[in-house]
Amino acid sequence: MLNLRFHAARPGDVESIRRLNHSAFAAELGQHATTADGLLVDAREATSRYFVAVYENRVVGMVCASFERPFSVESRLADAAILDTLPRRVCEVRLLTIEKEHRNTLVIAGLLTCMFRCIVKDGAACVVISGVTTRVPMYERMGFRALGPAVPQGNAAFVPMVLSLADLPPQIRRGIQRF
Repeated sequence: MLNLRFHAARPGDVESIRRLNHSAFAAELGQHATTADGLLVDAREATSRYFVAVYENRVVGMVCASFERPFSVESRLADAAILDTLPRRVCEVRLLTIEKEHRNTLVIAGLLTCMFRCIVKDGAACVVISGVTTRVPMYERMGFRALGPAVPQGNAAFVPMVLSLADLPPQIRRGIQRF
């Protein structure tokens, strides 16, 4: 994977992000309806910063982060006031998706490293996510813990989760510093 790069999204990446978003969250998970054009525009696109994995000049993975409330995870919490008890500055991370043929490769490590470096630089103290239930064990290995039970949306279900960056597991911290 020598032709693999990670960076904050650029204007030319927008259509690829929307295509990957549709592929994962409409076609694969059924969280949203599929569209004829194969594009899914994120409702929070204007307030999010996207990070992409590019392999051979093609976006193969993405994740986004936002410090702006309300967060989408708030709709999955019994009481959104729990977010006010978390270490400041809270960052919501969303839409982690990687093309199937690039899953279980270095793409996830590079993508998350790129994103974590930027949000830490921007002052993030903790991260909240809505983790798809099938991936909860992966998030738990990264140090996330549930903030509540799974909440269904479309054909998928999501668990609201939090990770204090001070509690990042040592292997993840070393990976961020090394990558």
